[in-house]
Amino acid sequence: MNIPAVVTPNQRQQELRAKVLDEKFDAERRAIGERVAVMFRWIFLAVLGALINLTPITSIQAKDTVDIVLGVWAVMAGVVTVLLFRGFKPGKQFSLTTMVLDILFAVGLVYLSDGFNSPYFLALFLSVITNAVRFGAIASVASAVTIAFIYLFVGGTFTPTTLSSDPNSRLTAFGVVFLFLVVALATGYMTRELERERRQAVRRAAEADQLREVSSDISGETNIKDVFAVVVAHALQMSGSTSASMVLASPDGFAVVASSTSQPLSDGVSPDGLDDSQLAKVARSGEASFSEDKSAMVVPMASNEGITALLSLKRPGRAFSNQDLFAVDALSGSSAVAMANAVRYHRSTQEATTDVLTGLYNVRELRRRLDAVFARQDKATMSVSLLLIDFDHFKSVNDELGHQHGDLVLQMGARIARNAARAQDVVARYGGDELAILAVDTSGVGAQRLAYRIVDAVHAAAVATAPGKALTFSVGVATYPEDALGALELIAAADQALYLAKREGKDRACTFPQLVTELELADGNLMTMLAEAGPQVVVAAAHAVDHRAAAAQGHSSRVAAIAEAIARAAGLPGSDLEDLRTAAYLHDVGHMVMSDAQDLEVPGHAEEGEKIVAGSHFPLVISAAVRHHHERWDGQGKPDGTAGEEIPKLARILAVAEGYEAMTAGRGCERVTPLRALELVKAGAGSEFDPVLVEALARAVVEGSLEPGLPSTALPAVAGATVRIAVPA
Repeated sequence: MNIPAVVTPNQRQQELRAKVLDEKFDAERRAIGERVAVMFRWIFLAVLGALINLTPITSIQAKDTVDIVLGVWAVMAGVVTVLLFRGFKPGKQFSLTTMVLDILFAVGLVYLSDGFNSPYFLALFLSVITNAVRFGAIASVASAVTIAFIYLFVGGTFTPTTLSSDPNSRLTAFGVVFLFLVVALATGYMTRELERERRQAVRRAAEADQLREVSSDISGETNIKDVFAVVVAHALQMSGSTSASMVLASPDGFAVVASSTSQPLSDGVSPDGLDDSQLAKVARSGEASFSEDKSAMVVPMASNEGITALLSLKRPGRAFSNQDLFAVDALSGSSAVAMANAVRYHRSTQEATTDVLTGLYNVRELRRRLDAVFARQDKATMSVSLLLIDFDHFKSVNDELGHQHGDLVLQMGARIARNAARAQDVVARYGGDELAILAVDTSGVGAQRLAYRIVDAVHAAAVATAPGKALTFSVGVATYPEDALGALELIAAADQALYLAKREGKDRACTFPQLVTELELADGNLMTMLAEAGPQVVVAAAHAVDHRAAAAQGHSSRVAAIAEAIARAAGLPGSDLEDLRTAAYLHDVGHMVMSDAQDLEVPGHAEEGEKIVAGSHFPLVISAAVRHHHERWDGQGKPDGTAGEEIPKLARILAVAEGYEAMTAGRGCERVTPLRALELVKAGAGSEFDPVLVEALARAVVEGSLEPGLPSTALPAVAGATVRIAVPA
């Protein structure tokens, strides 16, 4: 899962807070610099005042002038002191102004006394020291160089001629300049260290703030991808990495759960590969590890029940430091509980959805995925295929070599199927020795190719089963919408195609249309085939019946879906639902043995259907439903004129379902909307249909449970076709 590093609202908020903090610290630094400058200024003023008034180092003529300069300087110092005492926040312009004034006052004192022979030149150190505090080391050195230049060439005591001819003057000048530079470097170094500590404090504050946000973001999450995506995004930002990946290490290997990059990846470009040896080392030791050039590091983040979460970070061209490791460790500590919970939830979810032996999805998860596919909004335009795979002669493996070897064969067969399928296909263990593959957006042709590929793959693997024998597969293939109307029918169609593969000798793949074609060509053998296969071919038989005419396409499947919805709404016991589905699929099977079977609702087809169903050894309740599905509630129906509750209940349900299906499909009549069809069926309640079952149909329509039973387009009209529908009086 690759997550491009997009600037989120939280990140923008963090950047804004960091900027505000930085500006706040800069302002505080300037304020501290001004306070330090005021302190040194008053010290210098006191010392200079004492020198001018208590010692005779200045001439009497210059004394008054120097006192005036000191007085004005003191006034400036007093104004600055009052401003700072009142909470004034000095800006850069204010600090530059006080710096320039300090230099001017100091230079003025020097020029008004004995030049640089006067001790007043010490006042210039005030600018050197305070500049370091206010503006940093570079400003301090720059002011020291400026003052040294003034001292050497502008001061008046030393001239280029004096410096070149008098060694003592050169030594004195060098000593003073050296002193200026030493003071500048010393104060600059101290200032730089203070600045470094300040920036580290800002960084730690930002990291602490970020860690609080991580904890807040993932505190209520249990989905492992969501939790790890948040952690990876923050790790990428905190460490300045170019890529970050969260990997789950387990006995089965490594799995990348979330990844992110500092720059969005171009199409077709993948993030850098992971170093499996480094991941394995960290998983074993539980300690962080750097690559040789320290441009990559792997850090253990959380562990639970044999699964370890590892964070892999990469920063090509820049080595990671211990400080980066400490930051990631802090991130690990703040998110450890949430990550451990996510890992635990992931493990429990895997156990709930995965078959322990094969590592494939279990049948419950397969059905959930299948239902989700058929709940999609675009299901009318999608194509879904289902493959059922049976391990041939598997019972003999357990009987001859034991269950342990049988388990090994199951595991190897599951691996073959998983490798042959596409990455996006759902591969599940469907039963004891059966697998299933749900392939979404795969046509019937594509599914057939996949089935052939699986059969070839198991041949190539040559998995030993019994002595001298190798594992083979029988595969059944069915596809929506060609072979099924809904999820349950798709499973039944794939299962019946698998029946054909096994009946034809196993070690092969067969499709549902192949079975339908065989039933269409059965002619007089239809009863024999139904008797032999029973429920294993009823859906295929229904499709074979519906293939007799264009207007009948999908008719039996829709009737079965509508009948089941009515039965559920009417509270039909679950034990009777399977019989109802079978009767719905076979209710028109009599057409298969009639010469004019291409017409709709040929008279006598119900009686012929009863003979076929009864002769195929289906339960009596099913054959009775097939015979009486054209009876009317008022006794005016066929073939026996049975009325009311004397009509078998399953037949009454089929009558309502078939009438509603014909009207909503436009089969032999004008197609109408579901609500209009319901009105017409209600009009026939008490005369043509069982009123109780009509009300059940109404509930099913209101609840929307009939949608799978409705066609997407109207069926073509058939000349001369007549279909019983209720017409309002």
